[in-house]
Amino acid sequence: MVWGLSGFALAAFIVGFYGPILHFLIGPDPLNPAAPALSWDILREVLSDSWILGILGFSLLQAFLSAALSILVALPGAWVLARYDFPGRRWFEHLTLLPFLLPTILVVLAMVLFFGNRGWLNQALGWLGFPQIQFLYSLSGILIAHVFYNVPLALKLISAAWMRLSGQYEQAAQMLGANVWRRFRTLLIPLLLPAIISAFAAIFLLCLNSFAILLVLGGGPKHTTLEVLIYQLARIELDIPRAASLSLLQSGLAIFLLALLLQLRPPTPRQRPPNLRKLGADLQSKCPEAWFALAVLVALTTFALGPLLAVLVDSVRIFKHGQWHFSFQTYLDLFGFRGNTRFLDSLRNSFGIALGGATLAMLLGSGTLLLILNSSKRTRPLLEGVFLLPVALSTVVFGIAWFHLYQRILAGQVALVWVIIAMHGLLVCPYWLRIMLPAAEAVPRQWFQVSRLLGHTSETFLRRVLLPWLRPSLATAFFFAFTLSLGELNAILMIADDTVQTVPLEIYSALGGYRFARASALGVVLLLASLLLLVLLNLGAQGRVGSNFRKRN
Repeated sequence: MVWGLSGFALAAFIVGFYGPILHFLIGPDPLNPAAPALSWDILREVLSDSWILGILGFSLLQAFLSAALSILVALPGAWVLARYDFPGRRWFEHLTLLPFLLPTILVVLAMVLFFGNRGWLNQALGWLGFPQIQFLYSLSGILIAHVFYNVPLALKLISAAWMRLSGQYEQAAQMLGANVWRRFRTLLIPLLLPAIISAFAAIFLLCLNSFAILLVLGGGPKHTTLEVLIYQLARIELDIPRAASLSLLQSGLAIFLLALLLQLRPPTPRQRPPNLRKLGADLQSKCPEAWFALAVLVALTTFALGPLLAVLVDSVRIFKHGQWHFSFQTYLDLFGFRGNTRFLDSLRNSFGIALGGATLAMLLGSGTLLLILNSSKRTRPLLEGVFLLPVALSTVVFGIAWFHLYQRILAGQVALVWVIIAMHGLLVCPYWLRIMLPAAEAVPRQWFQVSRLLGHTSETFLRRVLLPWLRPSLATAFFFAFTLSLGELNAILMIADDTVQTVPLEIYSALGGYRFARASALGVVLLLASLLLLVLLNLGAQGRVGSNFRKRN
């Protein structure tokens, strides 16, 4: 049973993920089956094209700047989380993580409503008598959207590493007369450098593969990236050879960055006694550091929730007779009270695909997890690379590859919705695995030995010991997989047609047609779904894990 599940997972990744991509890269040109899609002549032509090299340079530049700014914004928040305990800390961590879980198209909508030419920021500047600023459809707008999207990831990685540091180092440096800046520069930064580099590489990779943000906020050819160019060549111009060449180039960069991530990833956190100061007590004693910490919390909360609040407000107002009026008309239209049920079909499709994708990811991830845990030290890095590579590779390339596979082989044989579920299961499985792998490795090894001595069967040990221990991680992993599948746009945009509509596709269509109220209402529905899952996760994963085993032993 165990090896059967592991074999199924390995075969699914090879056939379902790598097969279509390799066929797209080295297979025949769909428009000219006698010629290969990828050739050395076309590859040399692409690499010698100054315009494409300029696009490559901009792709690397925006990814570098986005990662650097995300780290700089996250560092103060990581310091607060590593130093202070305060009421609502768990919810603050969840809320700051929320932007990372939102669909990218919803992030784009939030940026337009908050930072756009007629957004909240410019309205506030106008009320205060300041001139308006226009920067959204430029490199600055791209960077702000990427920072909004990726700060939660940097915050989580760096704060976890910061909390593992012993406070004795900083106390010793303070006793030697080092001020706060010197302690931070000469002591903390070197100790945190592995986590910072790991977060930087992960965000750089995500921004290099960013699609929806660049597609909408790029503002024209000047801010085109490799990801957008591959989409234009493959889906609009049908220039498969050049698209395949660029995909090969981007895949090479992604594989290099993934290898770097696997080498530099921080170790599994070790529990140590909490040594957090009480923020309320320090505020009462008028400690300057506490007031700075409070300012950081307010700033990060505003940055995370401000654009989302703009989406919420915009969904319940309409512009009529030269004035804004609060109205639920958009929601009435969405939910079919005026005879239109298109949204309900999209919502049903989105939840069905997300549930199917998350369930498939859990099945594939379970087999993958067993395979990795039972592998040797020599083969484990190879297996991790095989199963984690989907995180690094372009979802646009993956979607285009599946589009050609579907058109050539599966069309008329398999319903498109099942193909999309399979795609989502493969795409989100690595995220499920990254959450579950450290949790499974943290299971005390002596539990297995004691279980055998007590005569427990494998099924009993799994049901009464292992599953209770892994329950919080299982809930978190399923939540991530479901939420990521619910908001996925890049791959589904490549393959979906009129027979399958999802809420992210509806948002993209409404945003392209400047129907911001409808796009906002659609976004609020997705946002509420994510918040509901977040609440269920927070309530359902707080049980005492492994309690049955501890009570008996």
